Amino acid sequence: MSTTIKRFVKSAVRATGFEIRRRGEVRAHDRDIRHAEVFPAATYSPWLADVEFDKVYQSIGNSTLVDVYRCYELWQLVAQVAKLAGGDLIEIGVWRGGTGALIGRQCQLAGIENSIYLCDTFRGVVKAGMQDKSYVGGEHADTSQSTVVDLMRTLGIERARILNGIFPDDTGHLVSDRTFRFCHIDVDVYDLAKDIMDWIWPRLVPGGIVVFDDYGFHNCVGITRFVNEERARRDRLVVHNLNGHAIVIKTA
Repeated sequence: MSTTIKRFVKSAVRATGFEIRRRGEVRAHDRDIRHAEVFPAATYSPWLADVEFDKVYQSIGNSTLVDVYRCYELWQLVAQVAKLAGGDLIEIGVWRGGTGALIGRQCQLAGIENSIYLCDTFRGVVKAGMQDKSYVGGEHADTSQSTVVDLMRTLGIERARILNGIFPDDTGHLVSDRTFRFCHIDVDVYDLAKDIMDWIWPRLVPGGIVVFDDYGFHNCVGITRFVNEERARRDRLVVHNLNGHAIVIKTA
């Protein structure tokens, strides 16, 4: 069956309130990192009743590739880190600014007055390497710094600062004296994720959280492998959420 026909059939079925999903194991890039479609049985959906979240989510629909499940988790985690004594927030891999705006709006609601740093090259994925089976570099380049600036202005996010360049190579020195309570890493590839984690970890406050957006996804095997390697470290808790996130919490 051709791709066009498959899309038509799925669209027609979806219009009736149903969905066609693939069951069973998906062909993996590496034998030790296996994938299958995930169908959790839980039904609790708090984002359906969260009016403030829905306002922001509807506003960023064309500015993010992150689904509602992961967006709501970011929303909730930023509210949780408001309990910590201090620390800025940082996102690496901003694309068009959708999740950065989400983080910024929750900071306003939660009373977090620290800075929010949004880091991107605005020329697509960088540092793709041997660990990354689906990336060669340059993917997701359909954005610009001005696009992100305009979104922040539209949503009234005043504490966001954009760092244009490879982080931390080009821009880490601009914030090397800061501490952080929250870090969202959405960079798709192994080497860059490792460089970011090596840089951020000594600057993350105890109880601080790092979220890896791409952990559970078939095309981001480099991120999956990197986070799995982090599990052995004694100063952090690593949680795999079935929505695709990996959440790393600093314990000391």
